[in-house]
Amino acid sequence: MKRILIVDDSELMCEVIKGALRGLEEDNIVFVASNPLVAIRKARLFNIDLALIDYEMPYMNGVSLISYLKEMNPLTKIVMVSAYTEPGAQITLEALAKGAIDYILKPSDNKEFEGFKKDLLEKVRWILTEKEFSCKKSTREKAGPKISSYLECVKAGIPNYLVDKLRESKVIAIGISTGGPPVLEKIFTNLKKDFSIPILVVQHMPPAFTKALAQRLCKLSQRQVKEAEDRERVENGVIYIAKGGVHLAVEKILGKYYIRLLENVEKVNSHKPSCDILFSSVAEWYGKNATGIIMTGMGCDGANGLLEMKNQGALTIAQSKESCAVFGMPRVAIEKGAAEAVLSVEEIIRLLNEA
Repeated sequence: MKRILIVDDSELMCEVIKGALRGLEEDNIVFVASNPLVAIRKARLFNIDLALIDYEMPYMNGVSLISYLKEMNPLTKIVMVSAYTEPGAQITLEALAKGAIDYILKPSDNKEFEGFKKDLLEKVRWILTEKEFSCKKSTREKAGPKISSYLECVKAGIPNYLVDKLRESKVIAIGISTGGPPVLEKIFTNLKKDFSIPILVVQHMPPAFTKALAQRLCKLSQRQVKEAEDRERVENGVIYIAKGGVHLAVEKILGKYYIRLLENVEKVNSHKPSCDILFSSVAEWYGKNATGIIMTGMGCDGANGLLEMKNQGALTIAQSKESCAVFGMPRVAIEKGAAEAVLSVEEIIRLLNEA
């Protein structure tokens, strides 16, 4: 039985969230706090497993409340209830940096309440149980060769074959979702200044959020990070973030690589942008001269595309379970035999810098 805390000064939103949580398969204890001060008192009295919090509230905002809750119990998982606006995106990214595991967008009108409840229920299921919900018609394939574990060879250093394969790469493609922004911050702020391989990133986020993410990563890392634009050339040293609501792909024309944004293609694995679209296009146009990294996230997006990359001879890496906020996407990729190596975030950073 889990303890869930709802923190919102809107009685309507509290009732909507409580209604969504009734769809959980197991009985849970649900507490409601109308402001952060009440939330802090309840958190002191009870061991809260999950907190769902609003931003604009009396006495203190949601981001400040996150710090209090994480200080009292670092294991409390927090989901931010965010506004679908550019300022809301900036606030959400700050909340994720402070320790929120995920966010969910507030319904803008009555028509969106059912969709909100459905999305919230799915997120809560994943976060509380880490239950693996396979995509429709997907099959769990037998894992391939034994996974390389960096944890087993720290003293020996990074395996040379990983470094050698990465050095052959003309591009790095990253697919990431739940818990992703803080991980990207950590990677990009710790890359060596002379790291020049272009990086293409699909982070599952809506439009206003991906622009805010690119701006934040650019400021924090002091690297050239930008939202990808259609038909622009892929340049060394640049990090391209897929635009929310649009698939990111690449193509090769006269020996040069270019970004393609696919607006008219439907969602893949319920996502747009989709990691599978990016990985598949990289497999087609870069072949073995690429590295694919699938990281923390719910669901199975990216597993099939990463397998395509591996079959073309590219280096493929999955983030380790211990370092994931949610071990969904990497787990499915590993089970399909798509990952050549399984590494923690710190090990991925070290590998990139060694190469």
